[in-house]
Amino acid sequence: MSRFRMFPSRAQAEQLLTHCAHARYVWNLAVEQQHSHWRRWRTSAPGLAEQCRQLTEARRESEWLGSGNADVQQQALKDFARAKSVRFTSGFGEPTWRRKHVHEGFRVIGTDRVPEYHLDGSPRLNAKTGRQVMGRSVVVQKLNRRWAQVRVPGCGWVRFRLSAKGQRREAARRENGSGSPSATGSGTSRSRSSPSRPRYPARVR
Repeated sequence: MSRFRMFPSRAQAEQLLTHCAHARYVWNLAVEQQHSHWRRWRTSAPGLAEQCRQLTEARRESEWLGSGNADVQQQALKDFARAKSVRFTSGFGEPTWRRKHVHEGFRVIGTDRVPEYHLDGSPRLNAKTGRQVMGRSVVVQKLNRRWAQVRVPGCGWVRFRLSAKGQRREAARRENGSGSPSATGSGTSRSRSSPSRPRYPARVR
């Protein structure tokens, strides 16, 4: 997995931290729901589809939550559902609470829609609708041999510095508010902060 140090502007850094807060809030709501359902009825909480519907209602009722990015918040629910499904094999157990300044972070898988194709070049079609399947793609633009930029929801283009082994790859991006800004692809490569630029508490991978 490749890692790249990001250099967001002050406004972008604040927006990244807001994404962290929203993702942490939604995750903790899912944890609370899971605990309350088990204590009362000894049953599991609603599944991902029902939780996404409840999130839509919560976004309408809460101005703070509704001002955030829906993709970031829904991805937090998807991450929670996956963590719950692999709790017996991952070694981490049940999903637990996320704390501010400790477990900050959000993940976004792609920001643009691109058509998908089979290996033979034919378009991949939906079996029910007959329409072409649209996949997600991380949008990265290389500016020069040292710099590139990635599109982050709600933040626009955020610049990051390419490391010696850094490569452009379509992968998930995670924003972590506990460290320095970085962008992560499929390999691992980390660059350090520049002393001439302010360090903001955000990290994207």
